[in-house]
Amino acid sequence: MSLSIAITGPTGAGKSRLCRLLAARGAVVIEADAVGHEVLDDPAVRSRVVAAFGQGIVGAGGRIDRGALGSVVFADPEQRERLDALVHPALAAACTARLSAAQAGGSPLVILEAAVYFLLPGPPPVDMTVTVTAAAEVRLARLEAQGLAPDRARARLASQAHLEPHWRRADRIIVNAGTEVELAAVAADLWRELVAPESPGGIL
Repeated sequence: MSLSIAITGPTGAGKSRLCRLLAARGAVVIEADAVGHEVLDDPAVRSRVVAAFGQGIVGAGGRIDRGALGSVVFADPEQRERLDALVHPALAAACTARLSAAQAGGSPLVILEAAVYFLLPGPPPVDMTVTVTAAAEVRLARLEAQGLAPDRARARLASQAHLEPHWRRADRIIVNAGTEVELAAVAADLWRELVAPESPGGIL
């Protein structure tokens, strides 16, 4: 079985970039956000969510409009918790199944990328949890550099504030306040530690 890790942390911190760097070395990455899209398309889950939040969240083709749903829940903790209770069990089960299948596939490292990892029931079993984080002002600057308007960037950060205590529960915390080159070096060190601990120094 492959080694498995969960990489979590806030938007703008660089967890997706770290995952891509590890994927380039041979890791398989499971994106919980993409799995979440599929979960919302599951008829049973979709029915429960629409019943809870109304037809206003239904978009073209009868699919749930994630933007409309987000506008309802992200500014209201009670509504967010209500949505989590409806969706997270199915999301956790789907992520666990994906992890098991990927581990059986022979990749040396399987990664579950999930900002909400510690909120998932279970949560899905992995060998190590890693949080990638950075100061709020660094994350804000990165989001704005990606083209997000300042008010929307601040709202996105605020919508994840409740997750901060959970991210601190990780086995490893990586503060990504530097450059792409520095993060690439972090990825190389992590790969060497987890996958090839007996390899000589240098980039593998």
